[in-house]
Amino acid sequence: MNWENAATIAEIVGAAGVIASLLYLSIQIRLSTKVSRAEITKDLYLASRTAIMDIASNEALAKISAEIRQFESVDLMRRNMFYQSFFRLYELQYNLANHGLLDEDIARSYSLIIQMWAKTVYFSDYWSRHRGEFNEAFAAYVDKQAETVAAAQ
Repeated sequence: MNWENAATIAEIVGAAGVIASLLYLSIQIRLSTKVSRAEITKDLYLASRTAIMDIASNEALAKISAEIRQFESVDLMRRNMFYQSFFRLYELQYNLANHGLLDEDIARSYSLIIQMWAKTVYFSDYWSRHRGEFNEAFAAYVDKQAETVAAAQ
């Protein structure tokens, strides 16, 4: 083999290395984008949940919110906000799990927590009034958890 053939082989190997590096880089960028989007989503959900809990735990804000939203009582509005804050958190975990960003065991434990909520006295009232405030896939998931509870009783 002469030097010209060796140089050609080296160029081919070098080009293959560049292509492999570019493929690896594109995969890493895609993964990084996915993780960044998940972080932004998490931050938005948590900010929303914090605002909901702030309103529910502050007497004056709870009263204003109850009046604006035309609740029969401040306690009923607070109960509603309490459910809302937790179901926003569950919606977040559902979305993270569906994007492969949450451990399956943790996702399963959240389904059990939703089933626990579905057994409570106020769940069906809350869910029937607020189901449409959540994304449809999550709402269907909660419906399935509630059906699991109903079938077991």
